[in-house]
This record gives sequence, C-alpha cells and structure tokens, in this order.
Amino acid sequence: MSFTIETTVDRRAMAALSRAARKTLGRRRSVAIHIFGWTVLVLDLLLTLLLLLGGEVPWLNLLVGLVMLGTLLCEDRLNGALGLRMVLPDTRRLTARFTEDGYRHTTPVSESTWHYEQIQAVCETEDYFLLLLGRRHGQVYRKSGFTEGNPEAFRTFLTEKTGLAVQRIK
Repeated sequence: MSFTIETTVDRRAMAALSRAARKTLGRRRSVAIHIFGWTVLVLDLLLTLLLLLGGEVPWLNLLVGLVMLGTLLCEDRLNGALGLRMVLPDTRRLTARFTEDGYRHTTPVSESTWHYEQIQAVCETEDYFLLLLGRRHGQVYRKSGFTEGNPEAFRTFLTEKTGLAVQRIK
C-alpha cells in the first residue's frame, strides 16, 4: 500500500505544526511558559491600574500588556511565521510518497528519505496530518493533497507503521 500527498507549506500549515508540537512533545515547557506569561500580564495590569488611580497614564505598561496578551493568544501563529522563514522558498511545495519501507519527500530542489522509526508523534487537525520528529522538527501534509490513497486509510497506515496513536489537535 502506498500514499502520495502534494502539499504547499504556508503560514497556516506551519501554525498547525507549531500547535501540534506545543501540545504534544513540548507540553510541559509550554505550560510553564504560559503560567509565567499570564502571571506577568496580571502583574502588569495591576501595576497599570495602580498608576491610573495615582493620576498617571502608564503608556509603557499598557503597551507591554498588549504585547504580552498578543503573544500569548497568537503564539502558534507567531511560531509558525518564524518557522516558515527557515523553510527555503524552493522547498515549500513538496510531494511525499509513503510506502511500506519509509517515505520520500521530493521538492523542486531536493529529495529526502525518512524512516517511520524517526517519528515521535503523529497528529491530525481538520486540514492536516502532522509528523513530529522532535520538538523543533516536523512535517505537515494537507489532507486535501492526496493524489494516491485517502486520509482514512492513511491514518490507519501511520498507526500501523509508527506504533503511535494519531492524536487529534484542535
């Protein structure tokens, strides 16, 4: 059995990959960072309120609070945008062929072979399948990009080949 998927890596795909890595392999670190970030935001808001009651307009505190809030709420989109900058423009469009032995990525400028043992987590969103090879390395495949096979059979195939359950990410 084999599957072929054509994917274009864009901001949306990279945000999904970032979210999957954060919610699976980087879960403990993510929780600690979020606790710290929300604590700093609450302290900033309290300080801002005290300064407002004292008659001052704390523009810098308001700015810091807005930046912190935006960062906390848009973390995956920001990480996805930064991650996309590391992907070479000529390698953003790829064709992946999955076979019994492994899988191969083909782009206009390169070709790579991967083994299923390298995969640490398999995730799925509404639009993508995500293979995580580490906290900072993963691969994303658009479900609508199947030219051979289908998403349902691919999900079963990945579970068999990796021995990992496919985790649903919202």
